[in-house]
Amino acid sequence: MKDFYFGVATAATQIEGGYNQGGKGKSIWDDYSARGFIKNGHTCFEACDSYNRLDEDLALIKELGVDSYRFSLSWPRIQPGGRGKVNPEGIAYYNRLIDGLLAIGVKPFVTLFHWDLPTELNEAGGFLNREIVDRFEEYARIVAENFGDRVELFSVFNEALSLIDFLYLRPVGGGWKPKTYQEAFEAVHNLLLCNGVATSALRNYAKGNVKVGMVNCTDVKMPKTPELTELAREATFAVHDDFYENNTLFLDPLVFGKYDERIFEKLGITPSFIREGDMDSIGCSPDFLGLNVYLGKTVEADEHGKPRVCVPDQNAVYGDMGWDIAGSASSVYYAIKFMSERYSLPVVISENGLSLPDWVDGDGQVNDGARSDYIHRYASEALRAKKDGYPVFGYYVWTLMDNFEWSSGYTRRFGLVYSDYLNKKRIKKQSFYFYKRFIKDEHEKL
Repeated sequence: MKDFYFGVATAATQIEGGYNQGGKGKSIWDDYSARGFIKNGHTCFEACDSYNRLDEDLALIKELGVDSYRFSLSWPRIQPGGRGKVNPEGIAYYNRLIDGLLAIGVKPFVTLFHWDLPTELNEAGGFLNREIVDRFEEYARIVAENFGDRVELFSVFNEALSLIDFLYLRPVGGGWKPKTYQEAFEAVHNLLLCNGVATSALRNYAKGNVKVGMVNCTDVKMPKTPELTELAREATFAVHDDFYENNTLFLDPLVFGKYDERIFEKLGITPSFIREGDMDSIGCSPDFLGLNVYLGKTVEADEHGKPRVCVPDQNAVYGDMGWDIAGSASSVYYAIKFMSERYSLPVVISENGLSLPDWVDGDGQVNDGARSDYIHRYASEALRAKKDGYPVFGYYVWTLMDNFEWSSGYTRRFGLVYSDYLNKKRIKKQSFYFYKRFIKDEHEKL
């Protein structure tokens, strides 16, 4: 495997469209779209139409000059309904994508599941129904047998915490009653079982040598001054009385084969759902950890010497993410440092990006200088970590092109490429050209 990859990332539901083409089954996002749960009544049905414009998008990836492309497979495109017969048109589409990437010298980094649960499985209980473990194992075996001869890097899940959140805790569009923390944690457990059996299936049925991990969102704390590094580490791995800031929730069982029991107490969880052998399956010895990092929070010591989050100063830049964007670049460095040290595994910055209110100016250009500066700051922190000897093997910008941003519909733009959603035209932004130059310059140094 290469020493360091500069990449770019996307997800199937967000860019593919073609919701009723090529034998694809329905996902929960098709259902949410049809039911009007997405902001402004937007839908994922067409998205960026990458299903029909694959060659055009491969050309963009080639021009950008990245080493690797991280993308997800649509489970209902491969296996409509989430069980039984495989859809040959779905397999053919992803074969075209994988072969197309390899032909231009770009390494595929495949995510099995980026939130597009088949509708039928959701209606049967989703991750609250333990039967999904068998369904997911079958799906992972299909992926391994069809793509494991050419794909080396696999992530089973993307941001499991976000998935549990919108499925069970904060319903998309307010469309159903939230579940209790106890119910949500049982879904967490079944999801981790899915991750375990899928990891084994990928390793057992792929024809090539594969590396399998899991991508998680992070809540990183940065020290206000270097001497407060241990305080920031303590804050990063502290437990909280909600789901949303607990970095150990998924990572401890994944790596250590046991839950951080402090979380049970904080959330009021009774772990009666754990069966004999479950933790052996969940603790699947991942080959790496994927870290999605967008920003972090700085901590200082309070009057008792405990970590306290610093309120950003008046010059802070908030944006859509809700905290200091410009001042958070070192979150990438500390995410790499803290996670690799705690879990003794290689890590990759699998997503990092910025939403801006981009538009096409009178000259037909999209001038997003703030995004270029953001990428420069955050990617440089990944390279600083590598230089300091931490086992980080890549940095991936979110995202290649503006796309369907889940419950926000098309109201947020993260792309290096501007998407005209009406005519599907792609327009390369200033940041596209910046990242292209940045990669070229850094390749010459590495």
